[in-house]
Amino acid sequence: MDGATWSSPSRGELHDRVAARDGLHRLGREQAALRRVAELVAHGAPATDVFGAVAAEAAGLLDGQATTLTRFDGAAALVVVAAPAGPAPVGAHIAFGRDTLPDRVLRTADVVRVDDYTGQPDAELAASFGLGAAVSAPVLVAGEVWGMLTATSGDRPLPQDTGPRLEQFARLVAAALGSSQARSDLRALAAEQAALRRVAELVARGTASDDVFVAVTDEASALLGDLPVALMLYDDTGAVVVATCHCPAPVGLHVPFSAGTAVDRLYRTGRPAHVDTYEGTPMAGIARDAGIVSTTAVPITVEGRVRATLVSSNTLPATRDAVEARLTQFAELAAVAIANADARAELTASRARVVATADETRRRLQRDVHDGAQQRLVHTIIALKLARDALAAGSSAADLVDEALANAERANAELRDLVHGILPGSLTRGGLRAGIESLVADIAVPVDVGVTAPRLPAATETTAYFVVAEALTNMVKHARARRARVQVDLEGDDLLIEVRDDGVGGADPTLGTGLVGLLDRVDAAEGSLAITSPIGVGTTVRATLPCRPEVRGDAGT
Repeated sequence: MDGATWSSPSRGELHDRVAARDGLHRLGREQAALRRVAELVAHGAPATDVFGAVAAEAAGLLDGQATTLTRFDGAAALVVVAAPAGPAPVGAHIAFGRDTLPDRVLRTADVVRVDDYTGQPDAELAASFGLGAAVSAPVLVAGEVWGMLTATSGDRPLPQDTGPRLEQFARLVAAALGSSQARSDLRALAAEQAALRRVAELVARGTASDDVFVAVTDEASALLGDLPVALMLYDDTGAVVVATCHCPAPVGLHVPFSAGTAVDRLYRTGRPAHVDTYEGTPMAGIARDAGIVSTTAVPITVEGRVRATLVSSNTLPATRDAVEARLTQFAELAAVAIANADARAELTASRARVVATADETRRRLQRDVHDGAQQRLVHTIIALKLARDALAAGSSAADLVDEALANAERANAELRDLVHGILPGSLTRGGLRAGIESLVADIAVPVDVGVTAPRLPAATETTAYFVVAEALTNMVKHARARRARVQVDLEGDDLLIEVRDDGVGGADPTLGTGLVGLLDRVDAAEGSLAITSPIGVGTTVRATLPCRPEVRGDAGT
């Protein structure tokens, strides 16, 4: 041995070697068990498979000691989710009290061990399962205690390293839950976005609002696990159901405003409303008959006013925030559909008014020409023919010529008046200032005129002229004003028109005055019109017309 010496190991050295070999063997088993569970997690295995594997692998490493995975159900109960050889079956619901082992795990989020249940607050519960000792490690998901992994013994304390071993498996459970939740969240998000896209496409295509409402309730209900969903439109006395899905309330049902309902509260506040129970309210009987336990309602707001509500029934307090968030997304699409329907209805009504106005204008022109200038010209022709016959017979025709001339002059004057009513020559020749000054010259009420705008495109000047003309006509007919003021100014590329009087006020375009036609005319010019008319204060008509002046210069030039 080249001088080297050898001696047999001592008993202590042999013991240390055996202990080291056993430790390495145990570490290898532990790493293999952890790897098997980790591979399940990495491959996206169902959480239930991971739960069972964790409990079985942990029990194997603990020499067959019973190992149970439980989740917390609130702050005072557990549900068994995996127990290959545990004292309680899967699905068992176990209540616990203050300062018990599960309570301490929940409150501390740390490993808790009980080496002897004698004298413990849960000694009786432990005895019912045949437990003498236990060690539990918390399962933490997103920083919260989701559940715990527990090893139990019937007659002796568990090894001191039981807690750290359980913690390793508990972390794998948390990873499985986290990835499972992430996949679930992604699936839910994808389903939600697909549902919103389908409804948005209907809105974008201009689908009838009733069809959009049905799609909104169907899609929202599906995302909420088939909870009842209804869409209701408000009127002056309550709300009417216009679309439903899985809802006991029929379409067409009118729900009057009633204290204690989410529909009433939402309309008054403009904010989402919740009713967790109808017991003890005037609606208790009706809600009970309809099978409605609770309600979550979100507003559908159009142009700053609550027009409708999207309602889900039988929502749980724990999930109502999520329900509210999903309903709100669909409510926004419903609001666009309502606004589109309003715009289509307004456009249809406006077109009908324009057509009616044009027809009436043609009839009036036909009547005026027929009854006035045309008759004068007929008389002129007759008089001239008689004069010709008289001249041929050698008689005097002077009186007949005078009569013909008088009729021709009167016909000319009547035609001039008609043309002036259509579009005054002063406007076309002299611009907006001249046209308005010519207009107010024939009005008995004093009108102050201030026009600072230069010459503008003909279409803009014509629209502005008729805004002023219609406002002044309504003043003369209805306002009983003592004085009025017309102001027209150009600010940037906008022409600002204001006609103000000191009359009785109370002007309402919805009552069929000429102001309705004025709204249509301004809309056609892509402008805006505002009418302020408090009773007893007077009326102010303000219009804004977009324009690009063709000539920049002094007003009226």
